[in-house]
Amino acid sequence: MGLFPLLNDPPVFLLAFLLGALGLIAHNLFQARLADRYGDTAPRRYGFLTLDPRVHLDPFGLILLVLLGFGWPRFVPTQLPGKKGAWVALMGPLGFFAMAFLYGLLSRFLPYPFGEGLLWGQRLMLLHAAIYLFPVPPLDGAKALYAVGSFEARRFLDRLAAYGPLGFIVIFLVLSFTGVTGAVVQGLAGLLAALYRAIGL
Repeated sequence: MGLFPLLNDPPVFLLAFLLGALGLIAHNLFQARLADRYGDTAPRRYGFLTLDPRVHLDPFGLILLVLLGFGWPRFVPTQLPGKKGAWVALMGPLGFFAMAFLYGLLSRFLPYPFGEGLLWGQRLMLLHAAIYLFPVPPLDGAKALYAVGSFEARRFLDRLAAYGPLGFIVIFLVLSFTGVTGAVVQGLAGLLAALYRAIGL
């Protein structure tokens, strides 16, 4: 689980970790830029339109990236309602998917350890894209549902959020061990393969 299998290959471990962290930054940039375009000034005020890792990265999220292969950044401060809020939230998983596409593309042309590190980075990004789509607080799927959902849906999400990070980690582990997460990852990987075929790779 996590990046521990790579500890016997330090260059690949380091690359995979750095690429995972870069993906977390990309997640935030995708959301912050769309929110800014929609007129929400908070992401710009708090520095989320920059590449500064100190703004985006959360230490605990990076620890989980190593332990579980899944982490999280500091969340982008945006409160857009309705469809705009939902689109901003969904830009996060799209950011992960875009990075998975980029990492997989570069891995085809670079030798060891870069190629191997990029493939691990791609796996991390697909996992993140899949998980962040789930409607479980504080993930993007939950934020999108909260923005456009009914009162009952928002109340249910509030109840889930009350369990905090521990509740989320338990749900994450259940989804992983029951194969739900893996099935979504496989679906996204199939979409990624179709995109590569479409451009002749």
